[in-house]
Amino acid sequence: MSSKFEEVTLDGKKYYKVPPNASRMVRGMGRLSYDFEQAIADLVDNSIAANATVVEVVIDQRIGGRIYVHVADNGDGITEENLPAAIQYGAADRQDDSSLGVYGFGLKTACQSFTSSFSVISKTAQSDAANMISFDEAVINKHNDFLFAAEVAPKKYASELEGIARGSSGTLIVTENADRVITSENAKDENKTKSFLSAPSKGKISKTKQHLRKTFQRFLDETDTRVPNVKIFVNEEEIRPWDPFCKLEGNFLESEWISPVLRTRSGKEGRVIMKGFILPSKVEFKDQVLYTDAEVGPNTHGVYVYRENRLIDQATYFGLFKKDTHMANLRVEFSYEGSLDELFQTALQKGSMVLGDLEDAVRDFLSPLIRETNLRSRGNARKKDTSDIHDLSQKRIAAAENRINYAIVEAVDEKNAKVISKYGEVVLPIQSFNDGSEALPINPVESINDGHLWQMRLQNGKQVVEINKGHEFYSKVYLPNKGNSIAIQGLDIVLWSLAITEANCTIPEYKKQFREFRFEVSRTLRELVESLPEPKYDELDE
Repeated sequence: MSSKFEEVTLDGKKYYKVPPNASRMVRGMGRLSYDFEQAIADLVDNSIAANATVVEVVIDQRIGGRIYVHVADNGDGITEENLPAAIQYGAADRQDDSSLGVYGFGLKTACQSFTSSFSVISKTAQSDAANMISFDEAVINKHNDFLFAAEVAPKKYASELEGIARGSSGTLIVTENADRVITSENAKDENKTKSFLSAPSKGKISKTKQHLRKTFQRFLDETDTRVPNVKIFVNEEEIRPWDPFCKLEGNFLESEWISPVLRTRSGKEGRVIMKGFILPSKVEFKDQVLYTDAEVGPNTHGVYVYRENRLIDQATYFGLFKKDTHMANLRVEFSYEGSLDELFQTALQKGSMVLGDLEDAVRDFLSPLIRETNLRSRGNARKKDTSDIHDLSQKRIAAAENRINYAIVEAVDEKNAKVISKYGEVVLPIQSFNDGSEALPINPVESINDGHLWQMRLQNGKQVVEINKGHEFYSKVYLPNKGNSIAIQGLDIVLWSLAITEANCTIPEYKKQFREFRFEVSRTLRELVESLPEPKYDELDE
């Protein structure tokens, strides 16, 4: 029985040519997860890649509730013979790694996320007329083939393009019916459609403006010399740049790291730049409008990732650290070159990436910044030397240590240790150091990564327990009871026991769950003591 696919022989080996089913592929690509504002940003990418200096976005409700969308620019334009490539899935590999395009899918999949049909109209400086090619899912489904109508652009579209191209070159991407922006039920109600688009802050138009000013902040900022400047308009309103690192308030750079040359499997090279900024507290800001506009807060701190100067992810810690409200003023820039897309596995929608082998370098860069941010946020409670309140606990625990079952914990390096218990052998992130000092069971420290209340460490080969002075439980429960030795001893004994038992009972297959247990307990305790009063720090020295 012969196959329906064409058979070919190459280098003495049989192959089948298996092209995609056009209808099914189009349906599948149209269901990629894009937010509307994210899709518009992908179209703006194309404009910037085409050397546009002005980009115009229009989002409008037309008669019958239909939503009209267009993105026009004064870039280099596309020749008539190259228009089909503009809507080809996986267009030819870009020659310039610095291009904002990545895989050659952006224009198509972005448009398909909000419409089933759209047109690309373009004119180069050398052409006399604007030409148009149209993508229509109904045509592709009917013929089950990638068929795109091509023609001279109608007068109305040619005029719209001329408005921005001004006799030279440019491109217009347009749909008369963005039928996927709003549900079919709400689309029947013109008032609901209007509200959906134009509602303040939560409407699609407002969200698009905000997303563009964040995504292309460096291109919009006339003082930023890293990139060519671009003006972007949404419904005739010029978009102003966002300032996540508050450089207009001052220079809050704490540290900077430039990677060595990184290489991908295919031999491409590039570098990464990281910069850490610790912003002042709200009361210290001279410009309160800037502080509010920068959205400084518990949900917006973390790493801001830029690919070729375009923001692709924000407020992330790459899963390396848990968020903590006392880290709210930390913002980190992570910028990488497009040549490293293969290394970082840049997502199709340019909304994320993965660190891969760079995890350790990023963790090492972030750790001291997190500690310092916590220190500044927690204030006086962390600066007090409170080691003396644990003196009786040290003696009581030391007297009982010989009767306790321990796991064997051996340092692998400064950041990891091998734990051997009755459940097996596992490597855990347990820090260690050797300084010749006395290794006391309880060690109050200024902060612990991920906001944990406690953790084990090895000191001179001995298992000791750190307690986070920056945790609210310490400031609101430990410190108010500093004169109650029984209470302090009880708290210390509980946390010491938890740390020792965690190592002794860690099952290799469930090491992640044990770490999550410590984080969840720490988080729960923080929430439970949140409403308790802060201690009066001037009384701590009494």
